[in-house]
Amino acid sequence: MEHILIEGTPRTDYGKKATRALRKAGNIPCNLYGGKENQSFYAPVTAFNDLIYTPDLKLAQIKIGDKTYIGFIKEKQFDPVSEALMHVDFQELVEGKAVKTELPLRLVGVAKGVAMGGKVEQVVRRVRVMAQPKDLANTLEVDVTELDMGGVIRMRDINAGGMKIMHAGAIPVARMEIPRAAKEAAAAAAKEDKKK
Repeated sequence: MEHILIEGTPRTDYGKKATRALRKAGNIPCNLYGGKENQSFYAPVTAFNDLIYTPDLKLAQIKIGDKTYIGFIKEKQFDPVSEALMHVDFQELVEGKAVKTELPLRLVGVAKGVAMGGKVEQVVRRVRVMAQPKDLANTLEVDVTELDMGGVIRMRDINAGGMKIMHAGAIPVARMEIPRAAKEAAAAAAKEDKKK
């Protein structure tokens, strides 16, 4: 998995005034949870672009003083008016300790039903998973090659490797929509069969 370097500086001053001063200087206050000890730090706002403005899960290599931690963004806060980034919480990855996160779902391949005029509809865009740090992936890919007219791929059909999907298995992920013309043709054929 891709790692984005975040060079953090430990926070010594807290409170609204100190936080405002940090942001005014172009920094973002952050917290790192989940390890032996929680860390409060700040880093330049530009350091977060590759982590935040992407649908994929990317890991952060957070350097605070002489220590380096690996984690991912657990929560981010934006200003409701300007939409500027205000705060970031990171979840530290600790070997042997499972974590929960969301991954983007990508459909790959060309479905069989497309050749007959069908259209693949993606029902779910993000999937909650639980995984050990070594099993985490950037995205979950679902192969739709075998998807035929009227077919459905469900959560239970996803190959998530060592990750556990935290949704009910029956939830549809993708389905093949039958075009209106094909439905009308099928209905007309059924009517003709009844007349005979």
